[in-house]
Amino acid sequence: MAGNTNDYTVSDSYIIQTSENDSDLELLLHYVSKLVMKGNITSPIKRSNLKTCLDIGYGGGSWMMEMATDYPDCQFYGIDLDPGTPDLVYPNNCIFQKGDYLKSLPYPENTFDLLHVRATLLWLDFESFKNLLKEAVRVTKKGGFIEFLEQDIETTNTGPILTSYIDTWREIQMSKNIDGNLMSKMETLLAEQGFGNIKINNCHIPIGKWAGFVGEFFLSAFELFVLHTASLTYESLNLRNESDCAQLVQELSAECEQYKPQANLYFGFAQKL
Repeated sequence: MAGNTNDYTVSDSYIIQTSENDSDLELLLHYVSKLVMKGNITSPIKRSNLKTCLDIGYGGGSWMMEMATDYPDCQFYGIDLDPGTPDLVYPNNCIFQKGDYLKSLPYPENTFDLLHVRATLLWLDFESFKNLLKEAVRVTKKGGFIEFLEQDIETTNTGPILTSYIDTWREIQMSKNIDGNLMSKMETLLAEQGFGNIKINNCHIPIGKWAGFVGEFFLSAFELFVLHTASLTYESLNLRNESDCAQLVQELSAECEQYKPQANLYFGFAQKL
């Protein structure tokens, strides 16, 4: 794609994001998620019991740093495939590490009271997904929790442009053996790995200024996502350059105001019994 400045690469099991502008996208999604969930976590873990926490695929570290500030007596570990330590001054109870969590988690058994994973599971092929759940069980303490938040590929009230865009991503996921509807099976998969006390919430997030603050934030995040991942979609969408991509973003944004689409979001927790 001539003139494309986005830098995304596709591995055998994961769509790896390496854009230097990821922090803006991650921060927007963090605030949208926090508004929807009414906080950073939903699991019923007691503050006094939260001493160690692992953030899998921490990205820009927004969630982890907020949590570390809110829970100063807890030690937070973040692991990512291609991480960078956040530029901001961060709490001293944060440790950022590089590691291929698709293969294994480099921690002993029964280490963490809480595991957090966000916007990661739906980009894994099925075998990598199952392996990550097995590793999550291994490193979680008995009675500890795994907390997750993922967006399903399904979206309601889509116009023709957004429908075409979603279909493109569905084809990409299928080509990588990625199940775009994985979250609808999440309860069964968690139970198979030994988790119980499973609570999964399904809600719809509006996309567009028509829906007020949350919708506008989510639209901004969606626009950045389209731009950042253009190198994966340009051929299917007949995008020739950055100008074409910018035009697509404008058309998608305008269409959202007309059709009022809503994204499908799953969040919740499970406990190691």
